[in-house]
Amino acid sequence: MSDSQDQISSTPVVSVELLADNPDLVSAIGEMRWREWGHPPEPDSLDWWVDVTSREAGRDDLPVTWVAIDNLGQAVGAVGLGEFDIEERRDRSPWVLGMIVAVQRRGMGVGGQLMGTLESWARHHGYSRAWVATGGRAVDFYQKCGWELAELINRPSGEIVSILTKSL
Repeated sequence: MSDSQDQISSTPVVSVELLADNPDLVSAIGEMRWREWGHPPEPDSLDWWVDVTSREAGRDDLPVTWVAIDNLGQAVGAVGLGEFDIEERRDRSPWVLGMIVAVQRRGMGVGGQLMGTLESWARHHGYSRAWVATGGRAVDFYQKCGWELAELINRPSGEIVSILTKSL
């Protein structure tokens, strides 16, 4: 890799800040999540997604959410960390929640920045391991970020959920 490429890849793509410090972006993140997941078996109400995003916008304790903000002040992604995610695995904590990057910004390092911030915060708050429940292409994303597949859960709906974990 040339020096100029190395400089580009080490330059932050966006700023990553607490959503609690940017409450004006809650609706944008809620809508982004709704567009991605707002269909059965998940809730299909935009208001539900905005409300959950607002409730997960903590600062010092779980749940906490970070937002990726571009140079125009627009939300281009978010990720949360919460005590629980799926009912089948309430014995493990904390869990990555609502990891989303705007479609047009995927593959540009935004997700990696969000995960790096989340992992650092978790480590500094005494967590030695974190978990995520996901599926599809997201499994590859988490594995590229150093997460390891721990198990597969077959849900009654027929959905197969991948559980990944990472030592922090």
